[in-house]
Amino acid sequence: MATYGRTQTVEQRIGAGGRVSIRVTSSDTRIRAVDGDTARVRATFEIGAGSEADADRIYAEVRLRVNAGDDFLEVEEPRNLSRSLGGTLARIFGGEGRIELALEVEVPHGCELQFEGVSADVQAEGLLGSQRYRTVSGDVLLREAGGSVRVDDTSGDLTIRASDALALHTNAVSGDLSVVAPQITSLRVNSVSGDVELEGAFEDAAEHRIDTVSGDVSIGVLGGATFEVRGLSTDISSQVPHRLEGRADQRRVVVGDGAAHVRFSSMSGDLSIRAPRRLSASDAAAQTPAQQVDEMEILRAVERGEIDVEEAARRLGAMRRE
Repeated sequence: MATYGRTQTVEQRIGAGGRVSIRVTSSDTRIRAVDGDTARVRATFEIGAGSEADADRIYAEVRLRVNAGDDFLEVEEPRNLSRSLGGTLARIFGGEGRIELALEVEVPHGCELQFEGVSADVQAEGLLGSQRYRTVSGDVLLREAGGSVRVDDTSGDLTIRASDALALHTNAVSGDLSVVAPQITSLRVNSVSGDVELEGAFEDAAEHRIDTVSGDVSIGVLGGATFEVRGLSTDISSQVPHRLEGRADQRRVVVGDGAAHVRFSSMSGDLSIRAPRRLSASDAAAQTPAQQVDEMEILRAVERGEIDVEEAARRLGAMRRE
């Protein structure tokens, strides 16, 4: 049985803030933000078939369904794909065959994106608008991200490397979460057993909340923050100067001026606080006041072992009195 390639291309002007919806199964997807007001989808099919004619008949069954308008583009695999494909393969060569699909997508930077996938990995780069990802057994990787992001993920890892301010809402069952953002404008994380790693500055006048059952949380905090911790079996550790208040299942860790508020609740997950490892001073300067940048250099000096905690506390106190 030979492998035959088929390509389906879709192009639609949706405006700079239009909506793009993608629904796929077992299809790896790459999404890239571009200038302009046009969305483009290139779907590449690899079809195992006995002949060109057989491949054409299979392709007619499995090609993406498209719905488009002046401000939106929707592409999806056929809703009855498994049933129709099974019948097609059975008719052509007794139920044997292979189909693989990969998507390359280009969308405007500020578009509204909706992605749904099953056993499908998705990578997106440069998106700054409203985004929602729903996956089952698929990993999500977002680069140069920003804007409002919501992810519902089952048994998949979520990795976000933001270049702009980020508002994040995630629900995960067993996948790990790793987020680096120069500024986190709002945060809502629900995780059952996956670990959570966050790095960035938390906006003062916003709600930040992390809930886990057994997953551990590591935070590289940029600037000041107050962490309210609830959990009888939760251990707290901090590599940066801090003040610990409360006891038992209600404790409070204050770092710097404590301006931002982050609430962490867990049954057995632990919390560790440290200086950022990935964000540079220039990244911080673009998003935080100059004083916070100076505080960050002090915290990094502690982490490198150049000064002790007492010296760091003295320097931070002197900065606040200036």
